[in-house]
Amino acid sequence: METDVLVIHHEPDRYFKTLCDRFPDFCFHSAGSDGELAEKMESIRPQIIFSFRCDPISSSAQMKAVRNICVRWVQVAGAGYDHLGDLDELSCAVSNCAGVLSRFQAETVIGAMINLNFGFFRYQQQQQEKLYRKLPWQSLEGQRLLLIGLGHIGRAVARNAKYFGMHVTAVRSRIQESPEADRVCTVDQLPELLPEADFVSLHLPYSEETHHFFDAAMFAEMKRSAFFINTARGNIVDEAALINALGRGDIRGAYLDVFSEEPLPQESPLWQLDNIIMSPHYCDSVVDWHERFADFFAENLQRRLAGKALQNRIR
Repeated sequence: METDVLVIHHEPDRYFKTLCDRFPDFCFHSAGSDGELAEKMESIRPQIIFSFRCDPISSSAQMKAVRNICVRWVQVAGAGYDHLGDLDELSCAVSNCAGVLSRFQAETVIGAMINLNFGFFRYQQQQQEKLYRKLPWQSLEGQRLLLIGLGHIGRAVARNAKYFGMHVTAVRSRIQESPEADRVCTVDQLPELLPEADFVSLHLPYSEETHHFFDAAMFAEMKRSAFFINTARGNIVDEAALINALGRGDIRGAYLDVFSEEPLPQESPLWQLDNIIMSPHYCDSVVDWHERFADFFAENLQRRLAGKALQNRIR
């Protein structure tokens, strides 16, 4: 029987006891650094890993851990799993927490859209200068949102946008009925869709295929009055092309929660731009996000014990 579970996270205190109490027949262990992870993999040889992507633990250390022959199942805390490397090289089952925080990320995205659209950040800049000046704005109602990716998060964003009366076009790998969107298209239609959009929001997973997916050519297709939003992964976007587009005024502005290098280096030109809003890869991280991921893991562990299929299995 699988009895040893290793939690890869540097701050497990908020939920660790709950897991232990809920599954008294299991032995839970935690690792909060590369060295501790290597030591625990050697001494415990866990059959199950609950993997958080967190700064103190490198991707290379996690990749090595999940490739250990003793591991039978990896539950990723989050939707993204690129820190585990190529899943085809793994012999264990892998599931993620896609959908658990989708509505919170969608809330942040719509908040950023309202901020950018009305110009709250501009008014904050004026406040610092003690400048009392009215800025023109138009309602989100009737504006066109282009969603690139229509998974859990994309659908949640679409529902929010529809509430505000926006026209939603979604791009996905294949045409499929999606009640959240007014129109569903495929990637090859982007050249005709980008010039129509008032907002472009990325919701793709990161992979070799999506590396620098959104490039200079795509920014060139956008309207100068359009806003760009990326809360997916930084390297899906050619960041140099993004900086050029923002700096030259080829697009009106952006909200960015993710970057090609994180933390964002002090020397990045993004810090100097006055037409963007930035957050530190934290847009969906509500105060109890640790517990929400742990609850999902516990539910999946219960399913595994009952012989049921894992939720969100990706391998």
